[in-house]
Amino acid sequence: MRGRWRTFLLWTAVAVALLGAFWYRLDWSLIRESLRRVNVPVVLLAVLPILLTYLTRSLRWRALLAPIGSPTLGNTIAATVIGFSTIFVFGRIGEATRPLILSLRERIRPSATIATILLERICDMLAVALAFALSLPFASGLDDLHRPPAAFARLGGAALVLSILGLVGLSALRSRADGILDALERRSLGLPGKLRRPILNLLRHLAEGLSALRDIRALARIVGYTILTWGLVVLSFWLVAFAFGLRLTVASVIFVIGFAMVGSLVPTPGGSAGAFHTLTMLGLMGLGIEKNKAASMALITHLVSFGPAILVSPCFFRREGLSWATLRELMMAETALAEPTSDGAEGGVMARTGRG
Repeated sequence: MRGRWRTFLLWTAVAVALLGAFWYRLDWSLIRESLRRVNVPVVLLAVLPILLTYLTRSLRWRALLAPIGSPTLGNTIAATVIGFSTIFVFGRIGEATRPLILSLRERIRPSATIATILLERICDMLAVALAFALSLPFASGLDDLHRPPAAFARLGGAALVLSILGLVGLSALRSRADGILDALERRSLGLPGKLRRPILNLLRHLAEGLSALRDIRALARIVGYTILTWGLVVLSFWLVAFAFGLRLTVASVIFVIGFAMVGSLVPTPGGSAGAFHTLTMLGLMGLGIEKNKAASMALITHLVSFGPAILVSPCFFRREGLSWATLRELMMAETALAEPTSDGAEGGVMARTGRG
């Protein structure tokens, strides 16, 4: 428990430092002027696609969960919304609340669903990396004459290569999981036990999750929901840019999302606070948008991207009979998902929350 709080406090300090770096040398008079001119109804409209992503993410999660259970769509949406609200407040250390919340209503062990959470993140990263690499030649700023600096071409190439390697690695792990895991366990890679066990457990969970991709129809659904999810995110980003009076192309929006995605991977509380703002601003500046206007857009984009979960989660809190104190306890149970546990261990978590 103390270790988890130390981790949370550490990442909170990192968030404060990153926000300080983000705010440094900004002209706040220009920021206020830019925010004053923003089209508020269009910003509110940009929230709608993000709300719809909770549905598409839930549908994708159900497809990934199919080999181990058939949760109802309502319970999956509730777990998704509450989980994303926890991630916003506590950072990525709150990721484990999603499977734990789902287990309160469904007969699915949290440790079994961790594989699907990992696979979700991989699907998202591969989708954004591929889209970023393919859209980069077509990205442009406020006019067709301004294009991202040539240095970004190397980023696109690296993203494409990593995406291909990731797909090849996932394919190999899916088809030869047992042999690969046995070989890694025998060789140990010279790593200490405390480090080797989490890595092997992570790969073992991932191999379990890949079983959902053996069915071509299931794979098609997962790919389709992933494309739909990120299509909605692109629409939301485009609407925010439109609210600031910018007419960006779809390729340019995807270019910015590539930077925002990297920022969102930093596990700071407040929805990757600081990192998301900084990298989104840099992506916008890469399109030739003035620094202070880019910072203003980054602030609004962050609220639109992460805020809706906080707004709608109280409805699901009441539905599930949860409080933030209970949710904090569920978050601290994340260590139970690091390696296979008995039903008794997970049952203890359910008993302490008064459910199960």
